[in-house]
Amino acid sequence: MNLSQEFRLIASGQVVQLHTLEQNRPYPVVYCRSLVTQYGSTVQLTLQTDSAINIKIYLPKRYADVVDDDHIEEINTGKHKLIYKGKAGSAYINMEL
Repeated sequence: MNLSQEFRLIASGQVVQLHTLEQNRPYPVVYCRSLVTQYGSTVQLTLQTDSAINIKIYLPKRYADVVDDDHIEEINTGKHKLIYKGKAGSAYINMEL
């Protein structure tokens, strides 16, 4: 895959809410980045799906305090998958990365 294709793969994608992901399904992480929104610091993941369009999710705020540049660099190696474990009330039960 050439650089232009890789940029399109990362740049494309629809933002969805975390709880809309299928539980216990591994989603390959295509790209990870830290950014500041109007609500504060957050971590955004671009996930590969079965369709041609990727999805993007924002991790809960507590992850922004833990994920640093070294973690982002490691996640961007393409070796990681996100597994959404579910939600109980307004709290996420668990996610594996």
